Amino acid sequence: MNILQRILQSKTLERSKRFVGKQSGLYLKLKRFTPSASEDLRTAMLCKHMGITHVVDIGANTGQFAESLYDFGFQGRVLSFEPVEAARQELLQRSAAYPLWEVAERCAIGDQDGSITMNVSDDTVFSSALPIKDSYVSHNQKSRIVRQEEVPAYRIDSILPRYIEDLEAARLLLKIDTQGFEKQVIDGAPETLGRAIGLKIEIPLYAIYENTEFQFYDIMDLARSQGFQPYSFHVEGVDLNTGRVNTIDGLFFRESGKS
Repeated sequence: MNILQRILQSKTLERSKRFVGKQSGLYLKLKRFTPSASEDLRTAMLCKHMGITHVVDIGANTGQFAESLYDFGFQGRVLSFEPVEAARQELLQRSAAYPLWEVAERCAIGDQDGSITMNVSDDTVFSSALPIKDSYVSHNQKSRIVRQEEVPAYRIDSILPRYIEDLEAARLLLKIDTQGFEKQVIDGAPETLGRAIGLKIEIPLYAIYENTEFQFYDIMDLARSQGFQPYSFHVEGVDLNTGRVNTIDGLFFRESGKS
């Protein structure tokens, strides 16, 4: 088979996959399992490359992120924070199999110590200290608020020393996935952010929560001002009606912190 025939065959295959996807609503793609194919694998590899010893997992939900790190060979400690009771109970069960994975006391992380009201969604992954926009709920009923829960709240700078004794020696990855509440977490974390080697943060391109203060350019400016370089981005949430990307996950590291 010559090169032209191979190109034509490849194009025919791609068009066939698009046709099947449109007709069936299913999209199947077979790829080699490499860092280019898996955000989870990429993150674990970069943690190893950068010598991360501790992951501070703010907005853990049921533990999806931490479990993926361990599945791909992470050998350090993970400290998870989750304020929503139902999600935290699943998190506790999930973490039990991993000796180095600790779930902190039930609390939210923000810009002050005190308490906060959490808006709990039908699917807890959408739960936030901020109200979700009606326009988003109208086409995703799983995101609707079903109840509210009052929980203690802390700045991460206040509570982290309770769980990590030798912070000076720890090589931290600070992970923040708090559904529009990222700025408040950052405002309460000047010391933690200053010593972190890595930052993994949810980045709104189109905010689905009311009063979201941090969006794309704000987070890019923050990362640059703090000396972080972008290492990876991943599409997280997409508007299924328009195709617009609502949120991405960004992974940044300080190159001066390479191990």
